[in-house]
Amino acid sequence: YLNWQKKITETKLFREFWVFWGIYLVLFIYLAGIYLLAVGRYQELFTAFVAFVLARIIINPLVYLFYKRQRPYQKLNYIPPHNRWLFSDVTVRHNSFPSDHASSFAPIATVLFWFFPILGLMLFIVMLLNGCARIVMGYHHVTDILAGWFIGIISGLAVIYWLTPVLFTH
Repeated sequence: YLNWQKKITETKLFREFWVFWGIYLVLFIYLAGIYLLAVGRYQELFTAFVAFVLARIIINPLVYLFYKRQRPYQKLNYIPPHNRWLFSDVTVRHNSFPSDHASSFAPIATVLFWFFPILGLMLFIVMLLNGCARIVMGYHHVTDILAGWFIGIISGLAVIYWLTPVLFTH
């Protein structure tokens, strides 16, 4: 982590690349949502939102109650690149495991892949880049990202199998 942090500090292009994928790519999710609204795919958008809520708002906080883990930047005492307006602020709480970013992107990508494979595949690629960026910047350990993806994908699949029969049966 310290080698990556040193390179982020010293090399502007390296920093901008990883900061974009680690912080600003949330804009891809907004664009996907706007697209679904524009084409009138409200049920699919609602399904993705419910999967997101299950993973990020329900399951992750439950894990945080029982498992406290320092973030790499907390352990190694450095300040990573951050942006408090886009949900990427430096914190003193020990809530590294699981990654909120990973468990936010994964259910949305899973649901959209189910209904729109090309859009979902693009979001899975974005999700992978975001996970790598969160590790490089020092926000998460590899296992934090993997756990977030697991929680997100399982949440996405659960919502697909339990909610879509209700929403898509006429």
